[in-house]
Amino acid sequence: MSRLRYLTAGESHGPALVGILEGLPSGLPLESSDIDRDLARRQRGYGRGGRMKIEQDTAEILSGVRFGFTLGSPLGLLIRNRDFTNWQMRMGAAPGGPDPHPVTIPRPGHADLAGGLKYDHLDDLRNILERASARETAIRVALGAVARTLLRDLGIQIGSFVRSIGEAEAGPLDEETQRLWREDAEALGLRADRTETRALDEPSSRSFVEAIRRAQQRRDTLGGVIEVVATGVPVGLGSHVQWDRKLDGRIAQAMMSIPAIKAVELGDGWQAAHLYGSQVHDAIKWGAQGLSRASNRAGGLEGGVTNGEPLVVRAAMKPLSTVPAALPSVDLTTLQAAPAHVERTDTCAVPSAGVIAEAVLALCLADALLETLGGDTIASLRQPMARLRLSTRARAGHLFVIGPMGSGKSTVGAAVARRLGLPFTDLDQVVETRAGVSISEIFASQGEPEFRRLESEALTQVVQRELGVIAMGGGTVLNEGAWQLMRRNGAIVALNAPPEELARRLLRNERAVQQRPLLAGADPTQRLHQLVRERQRFYGRADVCLNTLGLNVEDAAEMVIGLTRSLEGRIAERAREKSSDLPPESSGMAGQDGEE
Repeated sequence: MSRLRYLTAGESHGPALVGILEGLPSGLPLESSDIDRDLARRQRGYGRGGRMKIEQDTAEILSGVRFGFTLGSPLGLLIRNRDFTNWQMRMGAAPGGPDPHPVTIPRPGHADLAGGLKYDHLDDLRNILERASARETAIRVALGAVARTLLRDLGIQIGSFVRSIGEAEAGPLDEETQRLWREDAEALGLRADRTETRALDEPSSRSFVEAIRRAQQRRDTLGGVIEVVATGVPVGLGSHVQWDRKLDGRIAQAMMSIPAIKAVELGDGWQAAHLYGSQVHDAIKWGAQGLSRASNRAGGLEGGVTNGEPLVVRAAMKPLSTVPAALPSVDLTTLQAAPAHVERTDTCAVPSAGVIAEAVLALCLADALLETLGGDTIASLRQPMARLRLSTRARAGHLFVIGPMGSGKSTVGAAVARRLGLPFTDLDQVVETRAGVSISEIFASQGEPEFRRLESEALTQVVQRELGVIAMGGGTVLNEGAWQLMRRNGAIVALNAPPEELARRLLRNERAVQQRPLLAGADPTQRLHQLVRERQRFYGRADVCLNTLGLNVEDAAEMVIGLTRSLEGRIAERAREKSSDLPPESSGMAGQDGEE
């Protein structure tokens, strides 16, 4: 890894697992709950062994974070092994020993024998198996969850599901699942979490459970195939110029580093080997939205570089090497034939392997992203990331204006639309029109959750209209789905001002203040301080930001147009030069000169 590197330490039955992640930008919002969710996901799955009943993994953040934000210094994480209580006499670091129960019979398929020969631990193979254990992947999942937080903050989602277990194959994806596969990989992975085998539907899960039960009856183990998907990945991560910068090679190495993974496929890799080139390669198209692909058989990678399509990786996991029925082996003390050593094990760990694969892919993509974008702060990554996201588009799309109440979303947004000759939409007004009542009435009678649901539905409808300028509600930014819609359909500008200035502007109309549900009955300045503090981590995700303090509406509108124009790529420039060749419905924000 070049920009983001990590190390892990710890034994399976030692006191703890430790991880260090170096290269994170400063200013990334991060809490232990962001990590613990994925640790819990790793421990689930039908076919897991007794160890999962002992450990309830949580991560302790030791360094690199202060007051909920990364510092830019190395991040230190620790996961305590609860089972160490039962192993203190046998796994302690203090002088002592030997272990009264040494392991001298290696397991076929495990690192026991090769590692014992390499490191001269033939008298007790536990010195090998403790570190070679898949328990180490818990700390990698924790580090990967941090990388996932960075990627999500910049618009990339990662998820996984189980394709097969043993001879049992999953059924075809339904229409909604295919949409998630294309647009929201994290939601895809969470959907898989609903079943006990991480299949995407119950019939497939039942067939997987039956396969695992048959293996248990045989006192055997079972492997399978997982699929990992990343959506929102922009063009340009990785490079073709050197072998070690090719992202497909880096991803393959990362996947193969997971215990028991024996094969990796990118896109339709194995199937492509049996077809003609004309049947494999993804045709390039030009249309109103810019450049696109007719298919995604390449799995989002060409020449070691991402091409803007969903990144698709499949990994084959062999059956675990600790077979309860005990395979034939040799006792290294007597050199006599003997049944292999048996540790506590899982019958099938394929469901958890998907979560581990998400983690290593997140680490790999985060490294490639930081390598491409540069920058030591999260804020410095925003504009370069937006330029990558928009680089294949003929038009940036809608212009979404976000920010706290009083920041000028409606007034400045309307002025921008007028200058560019585009329609202007106030999302709050759309919600009120659709509901037939005011926002304050919705809050009073149905509560904020219902308002957020209506707001989400309204946004889904509005993005399908003619390209224009859309002023978002102040709390829309709390919805991850809203961020995905905005990023897929346009550029995002955040307006802001100090809370005192926001309150001053709002207090010009006392009635309007009382009609705002989140301000009613409270001191406006104090409440705005609280809202801005709670939501700033989301407002900060915008592609560009503008402080409107001291600016009149027209000056602010002119600056917004200039900032958003700076996000354009070469494709948009060429499209504007050849605008007569574009379909008539392609008019949009970046293609209008208006009154500039």
